[in-house]
Amino acid sequence: MAVAPGSIPIPARPAAACVILPTTQDKTPIHPMNRSMPQPPPDPTTDTSPARAAAYLVEGGEVYGVAQMVLAEAGGLAARGWRIEIISLNPGRFVDECRSAGLNVTALGFGPSPRLTRGSLRDVRTLWTLQRYQRRAARQVARTLSELSIDVVNVAWPNLMGIAGRAAHARRVPCFWAMPNAVGSRWLGLNRWIYQHQCQEYGVVPLATSKYTASTLGDQPVKPIVRYLGVDQNRFNPVTTNSIQRHDIGIPDHAIVLSIIARIGPEKGQDRVLQAMLSLASTSPPLHLLLLGGPTDGPLANALRDTAQRAGAADRLHMPGVVTDPHRYYNAIDIAINCRIDPEPFGLSVIEAMMMRTPVLVHASGGPAETVIDGVTGWHVPAPTAEAFTAGLRRAITDQPRWDQMGAAAQAHANEHFTRDRMVDHYIQIVEQTLNAARTTPHD
Repeated sequence: MAVAPGSIPIPARPAAACVILPTTQDKTPIHPMNRSMPQPPPDPTTDTSPARAAAYLVEGGEVYGVAQMVLAEAGGLAARGWRIEIISLNPGRFVDECRSAGLNVTALGFGPSPRLTRGSLRDVRTLWTLQRYQRRAARQVARTLSELSIDVVNVAWPNLMGIAGRAAHARRVPCFWAMPNAVGSRWLGLNRWIYQHQCQEYGVVPLATSKYTASTLGDQPVKPIVRYLGVDQNRFNPVTTNSIQRHDIGIPDHAIVLSIIARIGPEKGQDRVLQAMLSLASTSPPLHLLLLGGPTDGPLANALRDTAQRAGAADRLHMPGVVTDPHRYYNAIDIAINCRIDPEPFGLSVIEAMMMRTPVLVHASGGPAETVIDGVTGWHVPAPTAEAFTAGLRRAITDQPRWDQMGAAAQAHANEHFTRDRMVDHYIQIVEQTLNAARTTPHD
């Protein structure tokens, strides 16, 4: 089958097939994951599970982590012979990206999904509007699943989980919710109750990106499965990457380069790391901070420039903006940093850095506390403050003789635990376990 260069080969759409999810005699759904499941993924060289048809329900405008997660998993499954169908509620940038990757896309044109606003008294009315929207959208999605002969349904956004779960349940196929973020606790845990209720009612299997993320959903009545995300080890390969050199981005060769690859925003912590770097002004060689992300013309970016200017360090702050090829920059980076203020659900950029043989300094809360081994593949910072990052940078700089050793350990750790292949292996194992449980559970 001929495909465009860089696109994902998509198998032809087969005849209809579905698996019946059982119910008890009182019609209360039996959650397919109430049975035990082994966590380690299988050896891909011995995996003989059949190729299936998987649908991904998206909004259409996904960016950053969710877009990366969907494309990585979909691409990995397509490489195993699975047929991938993207069902988008709306047109948007991500729809175009999926089509450019060679994925089949069905755009429904429903308009944006209503969203709960943090702490707003309007949430009660929004909940009602959201329910009406989800029922209407679920009917159309269910028809689309039938037309496309889908075996399994996948969804990431919490506000779409009810639609995907309801539609999948109507078609009697399993639904998997890849939780992209932690579940908040506002409204006395109302949203957690809603998500748990939807998982139980529709047989949705929640896949948490870290133990921390799983803990925010809770395990009653449905226990999430921790399924770590993975990075394409072929793309993030320091041996084959055509690297950008320091002189290409105005950084001297003798500098110690710190880097944060993230959207520039208050919750990402760039301002605190800049303060920490400036507090170590006497460091030799000098410290430089490379921020890859945007917007570079917003209030925070301008404040960062002003802070560096006042400290006489304008030449040590570099903001090239959003880049589509972050792997090419790691050869110029000594220490990668994840400094998100609140707990990071997973942290793909952390894995990308380790895979590129770069040790990582992280706020040790959420996913990075689980993926980075303190003192081995990077360094943990106990609090998201300028003072804590200052101490963390001092520790990292003291370890400079070990940077090559730590980078090698980081690469080995990432390649063993956090590759796209391993993520896809684990996903396929979960799917097959779920389908087998559905087949063997008695039902009327």
